[in-house]
Amino acid sequence: MNAKTAKPSRPAARRPARPAPKHAAPKAHRLDTGTVLGVVLLLAVGLIALFSASYPAAINKFDTGTYFISRQGFYALIGLVAMLVISGIDYHIYLRFQKQLFIACLIMLALVPLVGVTHNGATRWIDLPLLGEFQPSEVMKDAVIISFAYYAVRKGDQVRTLRGVMPFLGALVLIAGLLYLEPHLSATVIIFGIGLAMLIVAGMKIWYFLPLIPVALAAVTVYILNNDYARSRIMVWIDPLSSDKVFTGNGWQGGNSQIAIGSGGFWGLGLGQGRQKHLYLPEPQNDFIFSAWCEEMGFIGALLVILLFAFLIYRCYHIAFHAPDKMGCLIATGIATKLAIQTLVNLWVVTGLFPVTGASLPFFSYGGTALLMQMGEMGILLNISRYMRPSEKRRG
Repeated sequence: MNAKTAKPSRPAARRPARPAPKHAAPKAHRLDTGTVLGVVLLLAVGLIALFSASYPAAINKFDTGTYFISRQGFYALIGLVAMLVISGIDYHIYLRFQKQLFIACLIMLALVPLVGVTHNGATRWIDLPLLGEFQPSEVMKDAVIISFAYYAVRKGDQVRTLRGVMPFLGALVLIAGLLYLEPHLSATVIIFGIGLAMLIVAGMKIWYFLPLIPVALAAVTVYILNNDYARSRIMVWIDPLSSDKVFTGNGWQGGNSQIAIGSGGFWGLGLGQGRQKHLYLPEPQNDFIFSAWCEEMGFIGALLVILLFAFLIYRCYHIAFHAPDKMGCLIATGIATKLAIQTLVNLWVVTGLFPVTGASLPFFSYGGTALLMQMGEMGILLNISRYMRPSEKRRG
């Protein structure tokens, strides 16, 4: 066959071009080892501190020295399991219920002054059948974290404007008003800190704080002048030595707390050898557990606990910085800020740098509901850490 009679060859059929691949979801990796280690160490040291600090009060109230530690140990075990389970649940799922959770928390805060339980002059608890007493303000902290993260992402660049920030600030003011009725100053400080930290990370300009400073000072002044409970605590805190209430009334807690810390010295009296926990230091198993720990373990033991908290808070912010999306970054920022502020407020209270409030020490203070919530928050953080790139995890 010559070239003239040869049939032209058919062009090869072209395959249809494949559509460009969509952005693949980040691949899940193992849990962040540093965060897990920090949580386990703090929980272990916290249980040791709780047992040593609580057994005199447990014997006095319940005729058994293991009353507090047995219950806290049970909740710690459940909390560890819950943390691991939650670490495998996609953190975006909580955004489906953010509106219902926020509204439910507002309703519970409004019910506290009406049907709440009063302890030590403050009405902060609701007693529910089967669940027992719990503080709605603790649940509200997590509701603020989830809701603020959802709406900050939804609004996008609007958060950079004053108009876009106003709904968030209005929600914080509403919560502060409900907490004023209890009263609960420490919860107000923590919730405001969480909200403002998340807004700054979302893009809010820092100079928006300037108008808030005089407003906040005026609100605090009005709060103190119109609340006998808060005013008495502030006066004892400002001038404790000249008051006849240093070791009676409102000055009893702060005075014995500082005695316990000072008695520990550098090395401490020894684990289990503390004296102030023997019905001198109020709530040694709760708000003032760090004071009892300092008396027994001294400066070295106190430094160990502070370093453990600092390490865990650093790991939390590291996860926030390397989160796979803005939503994860804001949720992790809120959880890390809550842990940081609540720890600092408790340490400032027991050392006399802040008026006595109801801020417990995370992972240390007695309270099953609070411990379960803290472990759940760590589970959410660990789930966010699963989607960090391996190179970022190694750099951390």
